[in-house]
Amino acid sequence: MDILIGFIFVVVAYLIGNLDFAYIIVKFFKHEDVRDYGSGNAGTANVLRVMGKNYAIPVFLLDALKGALVIIAGRWLGLDSVFIICGGIAVVAGHNWPVFLQFRGGKGVATSLGVFLTYDWQVTSIAIVIAIIVLIVWRMISLTSLVGAFVLPITAIALSRSILEIIFAFILFFFCFWQHRLNIGRIIQGRETKIGQKVKMK
Repeated sequence: MDILIGFIFVVVAYLIGNLDFAYIIVKFFKHEDVRDYGSGNAGTANVLRVMGKNYAIPVFLLDALKGALVIIAGRWLGLDSVFIICGGIAVVAGHNWPVFLQFRGGKGVATSLGVFLTYDWQVTSIAIVIAIIVLIVWRMISLTSLVGAFVLPITAIALSRSILEIIFAFILFFFCFWQHRLNIGRIIQGRETKIGQKVKMK
């Protein structure tokens, strides 16, 4: 029974990840698909480019909240750490590759932050501080996200966390790296968009 509940939990976590608030909010207020603009991504950074911070902030918070709620729910259900971690991975996967949006979602940064901040706030807090420094210096959300995601497993190792948590952190980093692969090319070429650069929406 515990295994069945754990399996259902992971599936539901993936479906919760499908609630892409960048897509939902832009569709509701502008009747447009945010993926038709800017980077073509359904995430906070693209909403910031095309609609500004007043829309991007709630998108970020709601995407982070859904990740946090999955971890909270897993603990409330008394699930084994393996299922809780799988649920955390599933909600990020659901955000990145949502079945209801033809597998074209966001990059999972806000959702990963919500997941890991709830799972281990100490490790995540260190990653956040370093990421904020990167954001202030280079003003690139993509670079900030990549550095923050990379710091997660490194910090987990440095603080002697469990092998499960370290693997968890590495998987979220890999998701982030994969979703930012085009951004990495633009960063290397010096063409990556910085905070303040806008994309016009009709």
